[in-house]
Amino acid sequence: MKILILADSLALPRPEGEGYTPYESTYPFLLDRTLRDHGSGDFTVIERGMRRRTIENVLEDWYELVDLRKPEVVVVHVGIVDCAPRVFLRHERDRMERFRPARVRVKILDFAHKHRKRIVQLRKVVYVQREQFAQGVNEVVERAATSGVKSLVFVNIISPPDEMEERSPGFQKNVETYNQILAGAAASAGVKLLALNDLVRTNGGTSKLTVDGIHLSAEGHQLLAHELEVHIRSLSGTDTAASSTGG
Repeated sequence: MKILILADSLALPRPEGEGYTPYESTYPFLLDRTLRDHGSGDFTVIERGMRRRTIENVLEDWYELVDLRKPEVVVVHVGIVDCAPRVFLRHERDRMERFRPARVRVKILDFAHKHRKRIVQLRKVVYVQREQFAQGVNEVVERAATSGVKSLVFVNIISPPDEMEERSPGFQKNVETYNQILAGAAASAGVKLLALNDLVRTNGGTSKLTVDGIHLSAEGHQLLAHELEVHIRSLSGTDTAASSTGG
Protein backbone atom coordinates (compact mmCIF):
# COMPACT_ATOMS: atom_id res chain seq x y z
CA MET A 1 0.00 0.00 0.00
CA LYS A 2 1.37 3.41 -1.00
CA ILE A 3 0.64 6.36 1.28
CA LEU A 4 1.24 9.86 -0.10
CA ILE A 5 1.59 12.78 2.31
CA LEU A 6 0.90 16.17 0.70
CA ALA A 7 1.70 18.63 3.45
CA ASP A 8 3.05 22.06 4.24
CA SER A 9 6.01 22.65 6.59
CA LEU A 10 4.28 20.82 9.47
CA ALA A 11 5.56 17.55 7.99
CA LEU A 12 9.14 18.78 7.59
CA PRO A 13 12.23 18.95 9.83
CA ARG A 14 13.11 22.29 11.40
CA PRO A 15 16.56 23.78 11.98
CA GLU A 16 18.21 24.99 15.17
CA GLY A 17 16.62 28.23 16.31
CA GLU A 18 13.22 27.36 14.85
CA GLY A 19 12.20 24.64 17.29
CA TYR A 20 14.74 22.06 16.20
CA THR A 21 13.04 18.97 14.77
CA PRO A 22 15.26 16.40 13.05
CA TYR A 23 13.95 14.48 10.08
CA GLU A 24 13.87 11.30 12.17
CA SER A 25 11.32 12.93 14.50
CA THR A 26 8.84 13.96 11.79
CA TYR A 27 5.57 12.10 11.45
CA PRO A 28 6.15 10.90 7.85
CA PHE A 29 9.42 9.26 8.91
CA LEU A 30 7.85 7.76 12.05
CA LEU A 31 4.85 6.50 10.10
CA ASP A 32 7.04 4.87 7.47
CA ARG A 33 9.21 3.21 10.13
CA THR A 34 6.38 1.82 12.22
CA LEU A 35 4.42 0.55 9.23
CA ARG A 36 7.51 -1.29 8.03
CA ASP A 37 8.77 -2.54 11.41
CA HIS A 38 5.57 -3.67 13.14
CA GLY A 39 2.74 -5.95 12.16
CA SER A 40 2.23 -7.27 8.67
CA GLY A 41 1.62 -5.65 5.33
CA ASP A 42 3.67 -4.00 2.60
CA PHE A 43 3.66 -0.20 3.02
CA THR A 44 5.47 2.68 1.35
CA VAL A 45 5.18 6.25 2.64
CA ILE A 46 5.84 8.95 0.05
CA GLU A 47 6.48 12.25 1.84
CA ARG A 48 6.00 15.41 -0.20
CA GLY A 49 6.11 18.26 2.29
CA MET A 50 6.58 21.77 0.94
CA ARG A 51 6.96 25.00 2.85
CA ARG A 52 4.13 27.48 2.27
CA ARG A 53 2.00 24.85 0.51
CA THR A 54 -1.67 25.76 0.21
CA ILE A 55 -4.70 23.87 -1.05
CA GLU A 56 -4.01 25.46 -4.44
CA ASN A 57 -0.53 23.91 -4.51
CA VAL A 58 -2.07 20.51 -3.71
CA LEU A 59 -4.17 20.79 -6.85
CA GLU A 60 -1.20 21.98 -8.92
CA ASP A 61 0.80 18.91 -7.82
CA TRP A 62 -2.01 16.38 -8.08
CA TYR A 63 -1.22 14.94 -11.51
CA GLU A 64 2.47 14.45 -10.81
CA LEU A 65 2.12 13.14 -7.27
CA VAL A 66 -1.21 11.28 -7.30
CA ASP A 67 -2.22 10.37 -10.84
CA LEU A 68 1.26 9.13 -11.79
CA ARG A 69 2.25 7.50 -8.47
CA LYS A 70 -1.19 5.99 -7.79
CA PRO A 71 -1.21 5.88 -3.97
CA GLU A 72 -4.06 4.10 -2.22
CA VAL A 73 -4.04 6.66 0.61
CA VAL A 74 -3.53 10.41 0.21
CA VAL A 75 -3.00 12.54 3.32
CA VAL A 76 -3.61 16.25 2.72
CA HIS A 77 -2.20 18.35 5.55
CA VAL A 78 -2.58 22.02 4.61
CA GLY A 79 -4.60 25.00 5.76
CA ILE A 80 -2.51 27.04 8.17
CA VAL A 81 -0.70 28.79 5.31
CA ASP A 82 -4.05 29.41 3.61
CA CYS A 83 -5.86 30.99 6.55
CA ALA A 84 -3.21 32.78 8.65
CA PRO A 85 -3.76 36.58 8.77
CA ARG A 86 -1.10 38.43 6.79
CA VAL A 87 0.38 41.87 6.45
CA PHE A 88 1.17 41.29 2.76
CA LEU A 89 -0.53 39.34 0.00
CA ARG A 90 1.65 36.68 -1.65
CA HIS A 91 2.63 38.83 -4.63
CA GLU A 92 3.33 41.75 -2.30
CA ARG A 93 5.56 39.55 -0.15
CA ASP A 94 7.47 38.33 -3.18
CA ARG A 95 7.92 41.88 -4.46
CA MET A 96 9.09 43.03 -1.04
CA GLU A 97 11.75 40.31 -0.93
CA ARG A 98 13.24 41.78 -4.14
CA PHE A 99 12.69 45.42 -3.22
CA ARG A 100 15.64 47.78 -3.65
CA PRO A 101 17.30 49.72 -2.17
CA ALA A 102 17.66 47.38 0.79
CA ARG A 103 17.60 50.18 3.38
CA VAL A 104 14.11 51.22 2.23
CA ARG A 105 12.94 47.60 2.36
CA VAL A 106 14.22 47.31 5.91
CA LYS A 107 12.33 50.46 6.93
CA ILE A 108 9.10 49.19 5.39
CA LEU A 109 9.45 45.82 7.10
CA ASP A 110 10.28 47.45 10.43
CA PHE A 111 7.13 49.58 10.13
CA ALA A 112 5.04 46.52 9.23
CA HIS A 113 6.45 44.59 12.20
CA LYS A 114 5.84 47.45 14.62
CA HIS A 115 2.25 47.98 13.48
CA ARG A 116 1.43 44.40 12.50
CA LYS A 117 -1.65 44.06 14.69
CA ARG A 118 -3.30 47.18 13.34
CA ILE A 119 -2.42 46.38 9.73
CA VAL A 120 -3.85 42.87 10.07
CA GLN A 121 -7.06 44.23 11.56
CA LEU A 122 -7.47 46.75 8.74
CA ARG A 123 -6.47 44.61 5.75
CA LYS A 124 -7.93 41.19 6.72
CA VAL A 125 -5.56 39.53 4.25
CA VAL A 126 -5.05 35.77 3.87
CA TYR A 127 -3.30 33.86 1.10
CA VAL A 128 -6.38 31.78 0.24
CA GLN A 129 -9.82 33.21 0.89
CA ARG A 130 -12.45 31.02 2.56
CA GLU A 131 -14.44 30.56 -0.67
CA GLN A 132 -11.30 29.59 -2.59
CA PHE A 133 -10.28 27.17 0.13
CA ALA A 134 -13.72 25.50 0.08
CA GLN A 135 -13.59 25.22 -3.70
CA GLY A 136 -10.09 23.75 -3.54
CA VAL A 137 -11.05 21.19 -0.90
CA ASN A 138 -14.08 20.11 -2.92
CA GLU A 139 -11.92 19.74 -6.03
CA VAL A 140 -9.43 17.59 -4.13
CA VAL A 141 -12.29 15.31 -3.05
CA GLU A 142 -13.49 15.02 -6.64
CA ARG A 143 -10.01 14.32 -7.98
CA ALA A 144 -9.38 11.68 -5.33
CA ALA A 145 -12.51 9.85 -6.42
CA THR A 146 -11.54 10.11 -10.09
CA SER A 147 -7.97 8.98 -9.35
CA GLY A 148 -9.16 5.86 -7.53
CA VAL A 149 -7.76 6.86 -4.14
CA LYS A 150 -8.98 4.38 -1.51
CA SER A 151 -8.83 6.86 1.36
CA LEU A 152 -8.38 10.63 1.30
CA VAL A 153 -7.37 11.97 4.72
CA PHE A 154 -7.60 15.65 5.61
CA VAL A 155 -5.59 16.64 8.69
CA ASN A 156 -7.19 19.72 10.17
CA ILE A 157 -5.54 22.92 11.41
CA ILE A 158 -4.16 23.50 14.89
CA SER A 159 -5.73 26.55 16.51
CA PRO A 160 -2.97 28.99 17.50
CA PRO A 161 -2.45 29.98 21.14
CA ASP A 162 -3.73 33.27 22.52
CA GLU A 163 -0.39 35.05 22.14
CA MET A 164 -0.46 34.41 18.39
CA GLU A 165 -4.06 35.58 18.23
CA GLU A 166 -2.99 38.80 19.97
CA ARG A 167 -0.35 39.42 17.31
CA SER A 168 -2.60 38.34 14.41
CA PRO A 169 -6.22 39.15 15.29
CA GLY A 170 -8.73 36.82 13.68
CA PHE A 171 -6.34 33.87 13.46
CA GLN A 172 -8.33 31.58 15.75
CA LYS A 173 -11.61 32.41 14.01
CA ASN A 174 -10.05 31.73 10.62
CA VAL A 175 -8.84 28.32 11.79
CA GLU A 176 -12.31 27.48 13.08
CA THR A 177 -13.91 28.48 9.77
CA TYR A 178 -11.45 26.60 7.58
CA ASN A 179 -11.65 23.54 9.82
CA GLN A 180 -15.41 23.52 9.30
CA ILE A 181 -14.78 23.29 5.57
CA LEU A 182 -12.47 20.30 6.09
CA ALA A 183 -15.02 18.65 8.38
CA GLY A 184 -17.72 19.11 5.76
CA ALA A 185 -15.58 17.37 3.15
CA ALA A 186 -15.37 14.29 5.38
CA ALA A 187 -19.04 13.60 4.67
CA SER A 188 -18.01 12.33 1.22
CA ALA A 189 -17.38 8.63 0.65
CA GLY A 190 -13.77 7.62 1.10
CA VAL A 191 -12.83 10.83 2.92
CA LYS A 192 -11.66 10.97 6.53
CA LEU A 193 -11.03 13.94 8.80
CA LEU A 194 -8.16 13.49 11.21
CA ALA A 195 -8.95 16.14 13.84
CA LEU A 196 -5.43 17.08 14.88
CA ASN A 197 -6.71 20.24 16.54
CA ASP A 198 -8.83 18.20 18.97
CA LEU A 199 -6.00 15.73 19.57
CA VAL A 200 -3.61 18.55 20.47
CA ARG A 201 -6.13 20.17 22.79
CA THR A 202 -6.88 16.94 24.67
CA ASN A 203 -3.29 15.67 24.91
CA GLY A 204 -1.47 18.57 26.49
CA GLY A 205 -2.16 21.55 24.22
CA THR A 206 0.11 23.56 21.97
CA SER A 207 2.63 24.20 24.76
CA LYS A 208 3.43 20.47 24.83
CA LEU A 209 2.73 19.30 21.30
CA THR A 210 4.12 22.21 19.27
CA VAL A 211 7.41 24.09 19.34
CA ASP A 212 5.95 27.49 18.54
CA GLY A 213 2.17 27.24 18.74
CA ILE A 214 1.91 25.84 15.20
CA HIS A 215 4.72 23.44 14.25
CA LEU A 216 4.65 20.04 15.92
CA SER A 217 7.07 19.02 18.66
CA ALA A 218 8.53 15.51 18.72
CA GLU A 219 5.56 14.44 20.87
CA GLY A 220 3.16 16.05 18.42
CA HIS A 221 4.72 14.23 15.49
CA GLN A 222 4.47 10.94 17.38
CA LEU A 223 0.80 11.53 18.11
CA LEU A 224 -0.06 12.30 14.50
CA ALA A 225 2.00 9.38 13.18
CA HIS A 226 0.14 7.02 15.50
CA GLU A 227 -3.30 8.28 14.46
CA LEU A 228 -2.40 7.89 10.79
CA GLU A 229 -1.03 4.41 11.41
CA VAL A 230 -4.25 3.31 13.11
CA HIS A 231 -6.30 4.50 10.14
CA ILE A 232 -4.00 2.97 7.53
CA ARG A 233 -3.90 -0.39 9.27
CA SER A 234 -7.69 -0.35 9.53
CA LEU A 235 -7.79 -0.05 5.74
CA SER A 236 -5.28 -2.83 5.19
CA GLY A 237 -6.64 -5.14 7.88
CA THR A 238 -3.31 -5.36 9.73
CA ASP A 239 -2.89 -5.16 13.49
CA THR A 240 -1.64 -2.08 15.37
CA ALA A 241 -1.51 -3.74 18.79
CA ALA A 242 2.21 -4.43 18.65
CA SER A 243 3.20 -1.14 17.05
CA SER A 244 4.73 1.85 18.80
CA THR A 245 5.34 5.22 17.12
CA GLY A 246 7.78 6.14 19.83
CA GLY A 247 10.21 3.51 18.53
